[in-house]
Amino acid sequence: MKRQALLSSLIVLVSSAPVGAQSVFDGTWRPEYPQKFSAARKPDSYDLQNGVYECRSCSPPYSLQADGHDNALRNDPDFDTLNIKVIDAHTVLRVARKGGQLAFESKLSVGEDGMTLTDLQTIMVGAAHPYVVRIRSRRVGPAAPGSHAISGQWQRLDYDLPNNDEDTTFHVEGNTLTMSDKFGRSFSARLDGTDAAYRGAPQFSSVSLQLLDSHTLEERDKKDGKVVKITRWAVDPDGKTIHARFDDTHGRIQQQDGHKLP
Repeated sequence: MKRQALLSSLIVLVSSAPVGAQSVFDGTWRPEYPQKFSAARKPDSYDLQNGVYECRSCSPPYSLQADGHDNALRNDPDFDTLNIKVIDAHTVLRVARKGGQLAFESKLSVGEDGMTLTDLQTIMVGAAHPYVVRIRSRRVGPAAPGSHAISGQWQRLDYDLPNNDEDTTFHVEGNTLTMSDKFGRSFSARLDGTDAAYRGAPQFSSVSLQLLDSHTLEERDKKDGKVVKITRWAVDPDGKTIHARFDDTHGRIQQQDGHKLP
């Protein structure tokens, strides 16, 4: 139920182009999908039988009635209630609320062979509009006899954003880079390490940018002055491919490529 940090998006890249010339990074960029999950990630573990849904891999684990009603979630920092509704023998809908407001919807669908699971998540918080994440998993643990098809252990394989919500547009003018994306995030920052306001992202309050060379940029996202994420962007000589390295400052590194849209 936790929103994956694998949900990180392409924010902005720059190049030291001559004054008045268009930067090779100007335009709209799209991250490459699907993105794979680490094979070391612990499997998701669910059990649904006799009208009770259990998430054994959640932190903390919990069990709720699968009765189609909002039920209280205790000790969960993200959601107050969760509604579990059985759609059919292969499909379950989970709907979470925070402060009475719809925050998260997840449709779990098991393939006919019982070995694949698709989780289509619609996330209503943290962006200017709801966005969809699709997660594919394979079964690595059996379901208990008589339980619903979603029961058992599932290893996440990959994810994508089917509506391309991470498309990002940026523009370099002089020594200033301006970024905006479909999530509603934006900033305009100088390329000399000066802090600037980061708008539309509650997890960040400011950002600073530093050109390392003509094709490499380091971005430091901050919350109340503390660096919480470091991103290094590098563009290939062809000007069409971008490589990003995300560091959450807690030892978790994620890498992703992207391409420029026509």
